[in-house]
Amino acid sequence: MKKKMVAMLMASVMALSLCACGGSGGGDAAQSGGDGGAETAGGDSAADNGGASGEITKLIVAFPTWTGAPADTQKIQEAMNDITRDKLGIEIELQISDYGSFNQSMTLALSGGEQVDIVSTLGFTYANAVQQGYLTDLEENGLLSTYGSGIVDVMGQDNIDACRVGGVLYGLPNNRDMAQGRGCAAVATEYLEGIGYDLSGDSEIVRISVDELNDIYAQLHEKYPDKEVYRPSTSSMSQFSNVDSLGGSAFGVLLDNGKELKVENLFTSDFYKNYCGRIYDYNQKGYISQDAATDTTAATELVKAGTLMSYTTGGKPGSKAQETNLCGRDMTIFQTMDNYVSSTSVASFPWCIPITAANPEASMKYLNELYTNEELANVLAWGIEGEHYQVGEDGLADFADGVDASTSGWNHSMGWLMPNQFITHVWVGNSPTLWDEIQEFNETAVVSAASGFTFDTTNVANEVTAVQNVYNEYQASVEYGFVDPETGIAEMNEKMMSAGLQKIIDEKQAQLDAWAATK
Repeated sequence: MKKKMVAMLMASVMALSLCACGGSGGGDAAQSGGDGGAETAGGDSAADNGGASGEITKLIVAFPTWTGAPADTQKIQEAMNDITRDKLGIEIELQISDYGSFNQSMTLALSGGEQVDIVSTLGFTYANAVQQGYLTDLEENGLLSTYGSGIVDVMGQDNIDACRVGGVLYGLPNNRDMAQGRGCAAVATEYLEGIGYDLSGDSEIVRISVDELNDIYAQLHEKYPDKEVYRPSTSSMSQFSNVDSLGGSAFGVLLDNGKELKVENLFTSDFYKNYCGRIYDYNQKGYISQDAATDTTAATELVKAGTLMSYTTGGKPGSKAQETNLCGRDMTIFQTMDNYVSSTSVASFPWCIPITAANPEASMKYLNELYTNEELANVLAWGIEGEHYQVGEDGLADFADGVDASTSGWNHSMGWLMPNQFITHVWVGNSPTLWDEIQEFNETAVVSAASGFTFDTTNVANEVTAVQNVYNEYQASVEYGFVDPETGIAEMNEKMMSAGLQKIIDEKQAQLDAWAATK
């Protein structure tokens, strides 16, 4: 609470200072908000959008991509402003960081009271942001109901409620694949052809066992000894598991797809021991680069460069086209486990309004537009039609003439991160009915018994920080196969327990029991 009050005070001082100078977005935003005009469901009444008075509210929208701000970010920003300037009286500035540095940049910005009006919590953990007091209550003073009713219509109240922490709504889920195909690996197709692997089937995702995947990796290593076979990431363990990471962390989990509401220590489980043992075996055989723990280059960029053959990904309808686009090479997707909806799937990375927002009402109106305005959503997802992409007679989007994945100035390939992917064009290489297929995918997946549960870290904030610090110290070496799991896991777990892991597990169990009692 103290941090929240300090941040709010700093934000107010900043806004007043900017207003006095008469120049920047913070000052304009502070002047144009709160004039009490009647709202429509879309939040765009003439009396409240600044259009009548000519005043423009300026907002900063922050989100990450895997590689940072694309070359044409300024063009996209202006194209979006052309849509909303007259309709809403709002202009935005896109503040885009690479995924690896996004958490640090957002933490520094918000703790320093800098203006950020809309933020994605991908890479900027939602639960941690709530615990630090960085996010606005989206229902306070009727913020969502007055200015964001279109969002509720799109997402449904159940999905909205899944983002509550301690009963308070701090974030809004994005409309996308809520389920995830677990145990998936993307492998560049050309190397599979090189080892004579049979790719004659027409399935978008090839179902195999872990043993079969291991055999493929062995053949790839033998055929291409100078290339890295597999590159793990910090998310690989959760993607390649049947574990429900309650609250988005590995500190107290549900095993076996969350069939039972029993919170357990992941780091003493057979699953974790076996997983780390498999990756250790990969490392000992030379499948993993020796700089994997320190190299921050995205796996897709390594595949594009021709130095890496495979990495872990999440499976879903459209994943083959998505990974192919990211890598600039045809990719084959293998899946070894079930499609799964975990407790935090819906609320994995909500869109939020920080407490340093200059004008929360304008922020909510703009979010409402992103969820409901197809034209605006397509610019953010795909760029400018005719320059970055074009739509064919079949209704599918593709790169514009003379443009490809490597030359496009707006090819972030993160449509699933946008507020409402389902109102954007389907990309070429996918079925025209992709969004319907993803809806079915969501509805037919295995669902955790804790689906919709959100963990409030307030009572164990110090322990979460301490345990996270230990995990950060050991995770790459243990989960990337650089230390023998027989000794590495035990040492890491001992330090985690000393830092308060058991207290976190007990707190999760207590909150989960209380949540279950209300269902």
